[in-house]
Amino acid sequence: MSSSKTDLSSKEFPHTRAIVVQEAKYKYEKLNANQNNQHQYRQWFAQQPGQQQPGQQQPGQQQPGQQQPGQQQPGQQQPGQQQPRQQQQEQQQPNNATDQQQKAAPQTQGLSQAVQQVIDLTNAERRRNGLADLKADTKLSGVAQKKSEDMQQNNYFSHTSPTYGSPFDMMRDFGVTYKTAGENIAQGQQTPQQVVQAWMNSEGHRKNILSRDFTHIGVGYDSNGHHWTQMFIGK
Repeated sequence: MSSSKTDLSSKEFPHTRAIVVQEAKYKYEKLNANQNNQHQYRQWFAQQPGQQQPGQQQPGQQQPGQQQPGQQQPGQQQPGQQQPRQQQQEQQQPNNATDQQQKAAPQTQGLSQAVQQVIDLTNAERRRNGLADLKADTKLSGVAQKKSEDMQQNNYFSHTSPTYGSPFDMMRDFGVTYKTAGENIAQGQQTPQQVVQAWMNSEGHRKNILSRDFTHIGVGYDSNGHHWTQMFIGK
């Protein structure tokens, strides 16, 4: 288990990148202004060598909308010509590109049972200590889910992701704004009850759960290896 917290707002927290210190452990390296402008975590994997850059045209590639001599415009039908069955089906189906973008976005339409239980158990601990409940933030839970999946897929356990950087970089890059933020992570606990109890038995994690600075919570869980992520923000 591990916990982390910052009192710097999303506007002030400096962009950092992950540097391997020992195996799956990382340290933060602050980037200067020039590196800041060029640094986008999500572009690291979208711009691998050999891949076409957005807007780049391959030699001999036809420009969109450019028509070859004698070529029929898409969707143009000759008199008396019947539309192919495949084209008719494509016109009736929704835009798959839009659906894929929505699936890739770090948001969840609904919270899983395990995630909701962690939120409920966390708020129960806060009420026992005279604190207000944290509001479940669906967007923040989507970011926490990405972090849990990233730890599982890249076989590490750290607040610093080799994919996204620090949790505070990750929140900000996925559009989550905050005045203060924190993260609890855990691995191996098989139930929401086990992981919340383990966090409450640890001083650093307990401080995050019972912090008066936080107002919203997001939770992620990957069952392959039982990777748990608890993200907190104060708005």
